[in-house]
Amino acid sequence: MRGSRKAIKKSDLTQDIFERFYQEIRRKKLIEPGDHLLLAYSGGPDSTCLLSLLIRLKSKISFNLSLAHLNHGLRASAREDEEFVSAIAKEYNLPLIIKRANVKEYARKYHLNLEEAGRELRYKFLEETRKSLLANKIATAHTMDDQAETFLLRLIRGSGPRGLRGILPEIEGRIIRPLIFLRRHEVEAYLRELKIPFRIDESNLDRRFLRNRIRFELLPLLEKKFNPRIVANLARVADILREEEDFLSKIEEEALPRFIEKVDESFRLEAEALAELHPALARRLVRRFLIMLRGDLREINFKEVEAIRRLEPGQKLHLRRKIKLIRIGPYIMEEKGLRSFQNYEIIWNGQEIVEIPGIGLKFSARRTKIKPFPPFDDSCRACLSLNRLSFPLTIRPRRPGDSYTPVGSVRPRKIKDLMSSRHIPVYLRKFWPVFVSKGEIVWVPGCPINEFFKIQAEEEEIFIIEKL
Repeated sequence: MRGSRKAIKKSDLTQDIFERFYQEIRRKKLIEPGDHLLLAYSGGPDSTCLLSLLIRLKSKISFNLSLAHLNHGLRASAREDEEFVSAIAKEYNLPLIIKRANVKEYARKYHLNLEEAGRELRYKFLEETRKSLLANKIATAHTMDDQAETFLLRLIRGSGPRGLRGILPEIEGRIIRPLIFLRRHEVEAYLRELKIPFRIDESNLDRRFLRNRIRFELLPLLEKKFNPRIVANLARVADILREEEDFLSKIEEEALPRFIEKVDESFRLEAEALAELHPALARRLVRRFLIMLRGDLREINFKEVEAIRRLEPGQKLHLRRKIKLIRIGPYIMEEKGLRSFQNYEIIWNGQEIVEIPGIGLKFSARRTKIKPFPPFDDSCRACLSLNRLSFPLTIRPRRPGDSYTPVGSVRPRKIKDLMSSRHIPVYLRKFWPVFVSKGEIVWVPGCPINEFFKIQAEEEEIFIIEKL
């Protein structure tokens, strides 16, 4: 970096790289006059190249530049990296924030691998630093090679289209990757030509890490034996998938309110309607549902998404990180959220449509002449004496000891036994509605009505409750 300050005649190569960099910045409006940019500066070749280009860019665009360096505490040479970064910041009179982190401890605490833990801590640190310095953008030095490696890494791990987008060139205008168009060998040539020093992270050479095996073994093999333009091609595929993902995300956002509903402190997913969707959109909504429940999709794989999508009524599914799902009627929800649906009490005037919490059952009612008599069906309809009903009705779940005399019987029967004999699913019985008039049980859907509320011979008008 120090060499770049001397009167060095810039070669065509370095000038070409800078012009392409400048055009990329202008075309995508990555940096604009007045911006305060925080550069994630490791001291390695990529971030050092980006620092040099940004310093040159300041002659064309007026913006502020600060540096941030995170010591991951994983290498003996990390302290020397700190000293190198500090010297560069001092030489160019740039604000610098350095922080030390215990990545191993963080990984152990949150059950992450070292790469995941390092990435999480790095971006937390960058965002905290951005806010403290009042910077409006964070710049990282990912290259096209990083993009190709990430694509292959995620492909090998079985990622779907969202993961195969790779490294996003820009995130909400807040995180920018100005070198994503540049190959790593161009970065190295640029530094070599200008004699700019940098640090080497020896962990990037360790082939125990899958990313490094992809970098040093798989990609060179693909370039040599299959396609010399494989890196550019993979980067282009990632770009295409990113644009298509953006399009599908808009469709997902439009569909979201129809399929996922917030209930108390949790969410429920409309499973019956989900089954009618194209699998691609259905899977996206399942993943979104899980993100709402747990904040991320870590440890969730394709098999589990499919299992959720195909849950049958009454089935349970236990996921990692203590997520327990159950399908109740048309809905999929967390088991722990069911308790709130076992204590409802609805006061109903019999005029509007009423929905039973949690299980999604809906009922309507009407007054009608006694003839023609509607078809008899205990499972979805109750034809009742209007004269003997007192309004409003109460709708609540079954209580211990609940009983009534079914029509045609001479003695009471427990609702628990009636539900069993009428094959009402066990998993629904705690939530199943009981219609009550002035303390007397009128009807339990799927069971006979109460003998007392049957239609009287002298009545001209009756009351009908129907399950929608």
